[in-house]
Amino acid sequence: MKKYLLLLALLILYNDLLYNYGNVVLRPNKKGIISLIFVGDVMGHSPQFHAAFNPITKSYNYNICFQYVKSYIDKADFAVANLEAPIAGEPYSGFPNFSSPDELLDALKNAGFNILLTANNHILDRGKSGLERTIEQIEKRKLYHLGSYIDKKQRDAIYPLILKSHGIKLAFLNCTYGTNNIKALKPNWINYIDTVEINADIEKANKLGADLKIMTIHWGDENELKANKLQQNLARYFVNHGINLIVGSHPHVIQNAEIMRNNIGKQVPVFYSLGNFISNQRNTNNKGGLMIKVDISTSTKCITNIVCLPVYVHRGQLDGSFQFHLIPTTDFIEKPSFFGLNKSDSSSLVDFDTKTRNRLSNIKLIQ
Repeated sequence: MKKYLLLLALLILYNDLLYNYGNVVLRPNKKGIISLIFVGDVMGHSPQFHAAFNPITKSYNYNICFQYVKSYIDKADFAVANLEAPIAGEPYSGFPNFSSPDELLDALKNAGFNILLTANNHILDRGKSGLERTIEQIEKRKLYHLGSYIDKKQRDAIYPLILKSHGIKLAFLNCTYGTNNIKALKPNWINYIDTVEINADIEKANKLGADLKIMTIHWGDENELKANKLQQNLARYFVNHGINLIVGSHPHVIQNAEIMRNNIGKQVPVFYSLGNFISNQRNTNNKGGLMIKVDISTSTKCITNIVCLPVYVHRGQLDGSFQFHLIPTTDFIEKPSFFGLNKSDSSSLVDFDTKTRNRLSNIKLIQ
């Protein structure tokens, strides 16, 4: 009886600790674990590509943007980013009709990303040719993509995106609330939020043997720090229909997160919005975003661990170079002298980190 009570106590303690928010320490993946990295919106405002331009070589290079987060990303089995800047070719442009240089893809790949989401409200900023060129450039670099397609035939062949690692099959799904009132021209196809279509996609993932199904979704209200009722209702719907993890984008701020339980009592993490991964937006709450690392056990085929890492977008001079530098807030707080930020930027970063932690205080995430 004592052994039973001890085991029960340990199980309760483990359940409480499963989502315990703390300082982030990057650790190598343990044996029997596969890891996923998710980040928010990769934007393409004009100051970003101007900063990436080298007037001597007449070329673009974004690698410096990701130098401080690369070590977190490239150790993951799969790393996922929302590409919200079409790679539509010249002339390059920022908001409201984005088109970023091809070198942005090179930098994302170099940082360790291998999955790009393309179902978002900006994918049609440059119309049919912009969508198709974006997909072509992604595929040229041998990166996975999901959310928008050249045609339905392509979609049917590669969606849901099923990837296998260490014996576990993961199904990635991606959809958007809309495309800024721009209609896709045939034969192009974009995944919109359509529960009938999504149900069919989930069923297809099940037939393909997916062990876990991950919904990445573009939704919500811009600059709102709390998920709206529609987001909450859709999340509940997805959880009830077999989704194991929900990761949202679009609001450009980090929204609240929660743990739901599915029909058999298993926990399903819901991150309503990871905010901006990189952008030129400079309001208090959209100066950065949230990077999450999700560990999955190869034996139980369940999520066993989640780490949250706020990432601040520093826009300014570092090492004599003006650029958009992504700085993990915990790294800065641990060793501020390494980054050399001025007093104003340092204060802004710490404020961003504090507000992020407070916003996520209802969900506990273990490191």
